[in-house]
Amino acid sequence: MIININNLTFIQLIKQRKAGMKIIKKYKVFSGDFSNFFITEFEDKNGKLQNWEYLERSKDTKAVVINAYHKDRIILVKQFRYPINMYSIEYPAGLIDKGETPESTAVRELLEETGYDGIVTRVSPPLCTSAGITGEIVYLIDMNITSEKKHQMLDESEEIEVLEFSRDNIKTELPEYLKAHPDCSLDSKVWAAYFEK
Repeated sequence: MIININNLTFIQLIKQRKAGMKIIKKYKVFSGDFSNFFITEFEDKNGKLQNWEYLERSKDTKAVVINAYHKDRIILVKQFRYPINMYSIEYPAGLIDKGETPESTAVRELLEETGYDGIVTRVSPPLCTSAGITGEIVYLIDMNITSEKKHQMLDESEEIEVLEFSRDNIKTELPEYLKAHPDCSLDSKVWAAYFEK
């Protein structure tokens, strides 16, 4: 499948012009239930034809990433991630379903993955995650926990453990947890939030 340049979004066209690049063709190599694999043929700043491989979410789906906190606690999840074949310590997250807003998705996903209810206190603008390999767009959502923990409502394909860390001591507690659990990796967004300051 070839997608014409006219189907690119306005933002993509602006970025392309600023970079001096020109997209020639976009080929869909594989179409899956949740993601698609593309090769884009483009002309670089020197006029040379190049190819770039990347993934996109199916149906232009966007996602939320939830920074949930409860009094003096930070809520993270330990989830098995197939692409890295190990567990990832990360924020609760999920895809925005048709008809949902980022806020309503965050409320639903927080309850499903952690068993907690919460209220949204801040929503980021749409953000890219790893623009060299995926066109994924996410919203970072801050949420305040408003309930006691209930039962998780996980899909059959999900294995998620709720982890809670002290807001004051996460810089020592989380490295200690990772040292004791070598089968775990730390998500870069968590590292950036708590270890780069």
